[in-house]
Amino acid sequence: MATREDLENFVSRVTRPEDFGDYWTGVLEGLAEIPLEPQETPAPIRSNADVNVSQVSYHSLGGLEIACWYCVPTGGDGPFPAILHFPGYKGEPGIRRDWGSKGVITLTVAVRGKLRSNSQFDPGYPGLLTHGIEDRDTYSYKGLISDCVRGVDFLLSRPEVDPDRIYACGSSQGGGLTLITTALRPEIKGGVSGYPFLCCYAEAMQMLRSYPYDELNCYARAYPSRVSQMLETLRYFDAVNFAGWIKCPMAVGIALEDEICPPETSYAAYKALAGPKDLWLFPDSGHGNAHDYPAKETAWLENQIRVDQG
Repeated sequence: MATREDLENFVSRVTRPEDFGDYWTGVLEGLAEIPLEPQETPAPIRSNADVNVSQVSYHSLGGLEIACWYCVPTGGDGPFPAILHFPGYKGEPGIRRDWGSKGVITLTVAVRGKLRSNSQFDPGYPGLLTHGIEDRDTYSYKGLISDCVRGVDFLLSRPEVDPDRIYACGSSQGGGLTLITTALRPEIKGGVSGYPFLCCYAEAMQMLRSYPYDELNCYARAYPSRVSQMLETLRYFDAVNFAGWIKCPMAVGIALEDEICPPETSYAAYKALAGPKDLWLFPDSGHGNAHDYPAKETAWLENQIRVDQG
Protein backbone atom coordinates (compact mmCIF):
# COMPACT_ATOMS: atom_id res chain seq x y z
CA MET A 1 0.00 0.00 0.00
CA ALA A 2 1.24 3.48 -0.81
CA THR A 3 1.24 6.17 1.86
CA ARG A 4 0.74 9.92 1.58
CA GLU A 5 4.49 10.23 2.14
CA ASP A 6 5.15 7.88 -0.79
CA LEU A 7 3.00 10.06 -3.01
CA GLU A 8 4.71 13.28 -2.00
CA ASN A 9 8.20 11.81 -2.33
CA PHE A 10 7.59 10.41 -5.82
CA VAL A 11 9.46 12.32 -8.51
CA SER A 12 8.26 11.61 -12.02
CA ARG A 13 10.68 11.41 -14.93
CA VAL A 14 7.97 12.62 -17.31
CA THR A 15 9.06 15.57 -19.42
CA ARG A 16 7.06 17.53 -21.95
CA PRO A 17 8.41 17.52 -25.52
CA GLU A 18 9.44 20.94 -26.81
CA ASP A 19 6.87 20.78 -29.60
CA PHE A 20 4.10 19.37 -27.37
CA GLY A 21 1.90 22.46 -27.66
CA ASP A 22 2.44 22.82 -31.40
CA TYR A 23 1.66 19.15 -31.93
CA TRP A 24 -1.68 19.25 -30.13
CA THR A 25 -2.60 22.59 -31.68
CA GLY A 26 -2.13 20.90 -35.04
CA VAL A 27 -4.29 17.96 -33.99
CA LEU A 28 -7.10 20.26 -32.89
CA GLU A 29 -6.88 22.31 -36.08
CA GLY A 30 -7.09 19.14 -38.14
CA LEU A 31 -10.13 17.95 -36.20
CA ALA A 32 -11.87 21.28 -36.77
CA GLU A 33 -11.68 20.66 -40.52
CA ILE A 34 -13.57 17.36 -40.26
CA PRO A 35 -17.34 17.84 -40.60
CA LEU A 36 -18.97 16.79 -37.33
CA GLU A 37 -22.10 15.44 -39.09
CA PRO A 38 -23.96 14.62 -35.86
CA GLN A 39 -26.74 12.07 -36.00
CA GLU A 40 -29.39 11.35 -33.36
CA THR A 41 -31.71 8.35 -33.04
CA PRO A 42 -34.21 8.33 -30.16
CA ALA A 43 -34.05 5.24 -27.94
CA PRO A 44 -37.46 5.13 -26.22
CA ILE A 45 -36.75 1.73 -24.69
CA ARG A 46 -33.83 3.34 -22.82
CA SER A 47 -35.77 6.46 -21.78
CA ASN A 48 -37.76 7.04 -18.61
CA ALA A 49 -39.78 9.76 -16.91
CA ASP A 50 -36.66 11.79 -16.16
CA VAL A 51 -34.71 11.58 -19.42
CA ASN A 52 -35.09 11.15 -23.13
CA VAL A 53 -32.27 8.86 -24.25
CA SER A 54 -30.85 8.85 -27.77
CA GLN A 55 -28.06 7.12 -29.58
CA VAL A 56 -25.95 9.82 -31.20
CA SER A 57 -22.88 9.78 -33.37
CA TYR A 58 -20.37 12.21 -34.83
CA HIS A 59 -17.21 12.06 -36.92
CA SER A 60 -13.75 12.16 -35.45
CA LEU A 61 -10.12 11.73 -36.52
CA GLY A 62 -9.77 9.79 -39.74
CA GLY A 63 -13.49 10.20 -40.42
CA LEU A 64 -14.40 7.47 -37.91
CA GLU A 65 -17.97 7.53 -36.65
CA ILE A 66 -18.10 7.65 -32.86
CA ALA A 67 -21.20 6.54 -30.95
CA CYS A 68 -22.54 7.96 -27.70
CA TRP A 69 -25.48 7.72 -25.36
CA TYR A 70 -27.15 11.10 -24.93
CA CYS A 71 -29.56 11.75 -22.05
CA VAL A 72 -31.62 14.95 -21.97
CA PRO A 73 -33.88 15.87 -19.01
CA THR A 74 -37.60 15.77 -19.70
CA GLY A 75 -38.33 18.55 -17.20
CA GLY A 76 -37.49 22.21 -17.71
CA ASP A 77 -36.81 24.25 -20.80
CA GLY A 78 -33.03 24.40 -20.79
CA PRO A 79 -30.44 25.17 -21.78
CA PHE A 80 -29.10 22.54 -19.38
CA PRO A 81 -25.65 21.94 -17.96
CA ALA A 82 -23.93 18.85 -19.37
CA ILE A 83 -21.49 16.20 -18.19
CA LEU A 84 -19.20 14.25 -20.51
CA HIS A 85 -18.47 10.73 -19.30
CA PHE A 86 -15.38 8.96 -20.64
CA PRO A 87 -14.98 5.17 -20.54
CA GLY A 88 -12.47 2.86 -18.90
CA TYR A 89 -10.01 0.71 -20.81
CA LYS A 90 -12.11 -2.45 -20.99
CA GLY A 91 -15.58 -1.45 -19.85
CA GLU A 92 -18.32 -0.20 -22.12
CA PRO A 93 -19.82 3.25 -21.47
CA GLY A 94 -23.15 3.15 -19.69
CA ILE A 95 -26.28 5.24 -19.98
CA ARG A 96 -26.15 7.91 -17.26
CA ARG A 97 -29.82 8.55 -16.66
CA ASP A 98 -29.19 9.37 -13.00
CA TRP A 99 -28.58 13.05 -13.73
CA GLY A 100 -31.86 13.61 -15.54
CA SER A 101 -33.90 14.36 -12.42
CA LYS A 102 -31.29 17.00 -11.52
CA GLY A 103 -31.72 18.83 -14.82
CA VAL A 104 -28.35 17.79 -16.23
CA ILE A 105 -27.57 16.39 -19.69
CA THR A 106 -25.11 13.51 -19.96
CA LEU A 107 -23.08 12.32 -22.94
CA THR A 108 -21.22 9.02 -22.56
CA VAL A 109 -18.64 8.59 -25.29
CA ALA A 110 -17.90 5.18 -26.82
CA VAL A 111 -14.41 5.98 -28.07
CA ARG A 112 -13.03 4.02 -31.05
CA GLY A 113 -12.65 0.35 -30.27
CA LYS A 114 -15.75 0.27 -28.06
CA LEU A 115 -18.96 -1.43 -29.15
CA ARG A 116 -20.84 0.67 -31.72
CA SER A 117 -17.56 2.52 -32.53
CA ASN A 118 -15.42 -0.40 -33.63
CA SER A 119 -16.35 -1.04 -37.24
CA GLN A 120 -13.14 0.61 -38.51
CA PHE A 121 -10.87 0.29 -35.47
CA ASP A 122 -10.81 -2.69 -33.14
CA PRO A 123 -7.37 -3.55 -31.71
CA GLY A 124 -8.90 -5.59 -28.89
CA TYR A 125 -7.84 -5.99 -25.27
CA PRO A 126 -4.94 -6.34 -24.81
CA GLY A 127 -3.75 -4.42 -27.82
CA LEU A 128 -5.07 -0.88 -27.55
CA LEU A 129 -2.22 0.49 -25.44
CA THR A 130 0.43 -0.45 -27.99
CA HIS A 131 -1.48 -0.10 -31.25
CA GLY A 132 0.50 2.14 -33.62
CA ILE A 133 2.90 3.15 -30.85
CA GLU A 134 5.82 3.41 -33.26
CA ASP A 135 4.78 6.98 -34.14
CA ARG A 136 2.78 9.71 -32.45
CA ASP A 137 0.60 10.13 -35.54
CA THR A 138 -0.33 6.45 -35.76
CA TYR A 139 -0.73 5.84 -32.03
CA SER A 140 -4.17 4.70 -30.94
CA TYR A 141 -4.57 7.37 -28.29
CA LYS A 142 -4.34 10.17 -30.81
CA GLY A 143 -7.66 8.84 -32.04
CA LEU A 144 -9.17 8.18 -28.60
CA ILE A 145 -8.32 11.66 -27.38
CA SER A 146 -9.75 13.12 -30.59
CA ASP A 147 -12.99 11.20 -30.01
CA CYS A 148 -13.31 12.81 -26.57
CA VAL A 149 -12.49 16.27 -27.91
CA ARG A 150 -15.23 15.87 -30.52
CA GLY A 151 -17.68 15.09 -27.74
CA VAL A 152 -17.24 18.71 -26.66
CA ASP A 153 -17.96 19.82 -30.22
CA PHE A 154 -21.15 17.76 -30.20
CA LEU A 155 -22.37 19.37 -26.98
CA LEU A 156 -21.56 22.84 -28.29
CA SER A 157 -23.66 22.10 -31.39
CA ARG A 158 -26.79 21.45 -29.30
CA PRO A 159 -29.16 24.33 -28.45
CA GLU A 160 -30.33 22.51 -25.31
CA VAL A 161 -26.80 22.58 -23.81
CA ASP A 162 -25.58 25.52 -21.72
CA PRO A 163 -22.11 26.14 -23.21
CA ASP A 164 -20.91 27.76 -19.98
CA ARG A 165 -21.64 24.68 -17.86
CA ILE A 166 -19.92 21.70 -19.46
CA TYR A 167 -18.11 19.27 -17.14
CA ALA A 168 -16.28 15.96 -17.48
CA CYS A 169 -15.62 12.83 -15.47
CA GLY A 170 -14.39 9.28 -15.75
CA SER A 171 -12.40 6.62 -13.94
CA SER A 172 -9.24 4.70 -14.84
CA GLN A 173 -8.75 5.30 -18.58
CA GLY A 174 -11.73 7.62 -18.29
CA GLY A 175 -9.89 9.49 -15.55
CA GLY A 176 -6.87 10.00 -17.78
CA LEU A 177 -9.06 11.05 -20.68
CA THR A 178 -10.86 13.51 -18.41
CA LEU A 179 -7.55 15.21 -17.58
CA ILE A 180 -6.37 15.27 -21.18
CA THR A 181 -9.64 16.46 -22.71
CA THR A 182 -10.09 19.16 -20.08
CA ALA A 183 -6.58 20.39 -20.85
CA LEU A 184 -7.32 20.58 -24.56
CA ARG A 185 -10.81 22.06 -24.31
CA PRO A 186 -11.18 25.07 -21.99
CA GLU A 187 -14.94 24.91 -22.62
CA ILE A 188 -14.91 22.23 -19.90
CA LYS A 189 -15.39 24.10 -16.63
CA GLY A 190 -14.42 21.35 -14.19
CA GLY A 191 -13.90 17.64 -13.90
CA VAL A 192 -13.43 14.58 -11.74
CA SER A 193 -10.66 12.09 -12.51
CA GLY A 194 -10.84 8.78 -10.67
CA TYR A 195 -7.87 6.39 -10.38
CA PRO A 196 -6.35 8.02 -13.49
CA PHE A 197 -4.65 5.82 -16.06
CA LEU A 198 -2.31 7.23 -18.77
CA CYS A 199 0.08 8.80 -16.22
CA CYS A 200 3.87 8.30 -16.01
CA TYR A 201 4.02 5.37 -18.43
CA ALA A 202 7.72 4.60 -17.94
CA GLU A 203 7.43 4.47 -14.15
CA ALA A 204 4.17 2.52 -14.25
CA MET A 205 5.85 -0.13 -16.41
CA GLN A 206 8.40 -0.68 -13.67
CA MET A 207 6.15 -0.36 -10.61
CA LEU A 208 3.52 -2.95 -11.54
CA ARG A 209 3.22 -6.12 -13.58
CA SER A 210 -0.46 -6.01 -14.41
CA TYR A 211 -2.44 -5.11 -17.49
CA PRO A 212 -2.94 -2.70 -19.11
CA TYR A 213 0.49 -1.18 -18.33
CA ASP A 214 2.15 -4.56 -18.70
CA GLU A 215 1.22 -4.41 -22.39
CA LEU A 216 4.08 -1.95 -22.69
CA ASN A 217 6.49 -4.41 -21.06
CA CYS A 218 5.30 -7.15 -23.41
CA TYR A 219 5.93 -4.86 -26.37
CA ALA A 220 9.39 -3.99 -25.05
CA ARG A 221 10.31 -7.68 -24.73
CA ALA A 222 9.07 -8.43 -28.23
CA TYR A 223 10.63 -5.38 -29.89
CA PRO A 224 13.63 -4.25 -27.81
CA SER A 225 14.96 -2.06 -30.62
CA ARG A 226 11.75 0.00 -30.54
CA VAL A 227 11.65 0.81 -26.82
CA SER A 228 13.17 4.28 -27.09
CA GLN A 229 10.71 5.25 -29.81
CA MET A 230 7.81 3.82 -27.80
CA LEU A 231 8.75 5.96 -24.81
CA GLU A 232 9.17 9.02 -27.03
CA THR A 233 5.67 8.53 -28.46
CA LEU A 234 4.18 8.17 -24.99
CA ARG A 235 5.51 11.58 -23.91
CA TYR A 236 2.88 13.15 -26.19
CA PHE A 237 0.06 11.19 -24.52
CA ASP A 238 0.95 11.35 -20.83
CA ALA A 239 -1.73 13.01 -18.72
CA VAL A 240 0.96 14.54 -16.51
CA ASN A 241 2.12 16.63 -19.46
CA PHE A 242 -1.41 17.90 -20.01
CA ALA A 243 -2.28 18.61 -16.38
CA GLY A 244 -0.39 21.88 -16.19
CA TRP A 245 -2.70 23.34 -18.83
CA ILE A 246 -5.78 22.81 -16.66
CA LYS A 247 -6.88 25.97 -14.88
CA CYS A 248 -10.47 25.01 -13.97
CA PRO A 249 -11.46 23.19 -10.75
CA MET A 250 -10.62 19.48 -10.68
CA ALA A 251 -10.94 16.60 -8.24
CA VAL A 252 -8.72 13.51 -8.35
CA GLY A 253 -9.48 10.26 -6.52
CA ILE A 254 -6.62 7.85 -5.75
CA ALA A 255 -6.82 4.38 -4.20
CA LEU A 256 -3.69 3.72 -2.16
CA GLU A 257 -3.90 -0.03 -2.80
CA ASP A 258 -4.40 0.42 -6.55
CA GLU A 259 -2.99 -2.60 -8.35
CA ILE A 260 -3.66 -1.26 -11.86
CA CYS A 261 -2.64 2.41 -11.79
CA PRO A 262 0.20 3.10 -9.32
CA PRO A 263 -1.02 5.74 -6.85
CA GLU A 264 2.21 7.69 -7.18
CA THR A 265 1.66 8.18 -10.91
CA SER A 266 -1.88 9.46 -10.40
CA TYR A 267 -0.60 11.84 -7.74
CA ALA A 268 1.97 13.21 -10.18
CA ALA A 269 -0.90 14.31 -12.42
CA TYR A 270 -2.73 15.83 -9.46
CA LYS A 271 0.36 17.79 -8.41
CA ALA A 272 0.75 19.18 -11.93
CA LEU A 273 -2.78 20.65 -12.03
CA ALA A 274 -2.60 24.44 -12.25
CA GLY A 275 -6.06 25.37 -10.97
CA PRO A 276 -8.19 24.77 -7.86
CA LYS A 277 -8.04 21.08 -6.97
CA ASP A 278 -9.31 18.53 -4.49
CA LEU A 279 -7.58 15.26 -3.63
CA TRP A 280 -9.45 12.20 -2.38
CA LEU A 281 -7.31 9.40 -0.96
CA PHE A 282 -8.79 5.97 -0.29
CA PRO A 283 -6.32 4.07 1.92
CA ASP A 284 -8.12 0.71 2.05
CA SER A 285 -9.23 0.47 -1.58
CA GLY A 286 -7.92 -0.93 -4.83
CA HIS A 287 -8.52 0.13 -8.39
CA GLY A 288 -12.06 1.32 -8.93
CA ASN A 289 -13.53 -0.09 -5.73
CA ALA A 290 -13.51 2.78 -3.22
CA HIS A 291 -17.03 2.66 -1.80
CA ASP A 292 -17.16 6.40 -1.12
CA TYR A 293 -15.96 7.45 -4.54
CA PRO A 294 -19.26 7.53 -6.52
CA ALA A 295 -21.01 9.69 -3.93
CA LYS A 296 -18.06 12.08 -3.72
CA GLU A 297 -17.97 12.41 -7.51
CA THR A 298 -21.69 13.18 -7.63
CA ALA A 299 -21.56 15.68 -4.78
CA TRP A 300 -18.54 17.48 -6.25
CA LEU A 301 -20.15 17.83 -9.67
CA GLU A 302 -23.45 18.95 -8.16
CA ASN A 303 -21.62 21.67 -6.29
CA GLN A 304 -19.75 22.86 -9.37
CA ILE A 305 -22.82 22.76 -11.57
CA ARG A 306 -24.92 24.40 -8.83
CA VAL A 307 -27.75 21.96 -9.36
CA ASP A 308 -29.94 23.49 -6.68
CA GLN A 309 -29.75 26.88 -8.39
CA GLY A 310 -30.97 25.54 -11.73
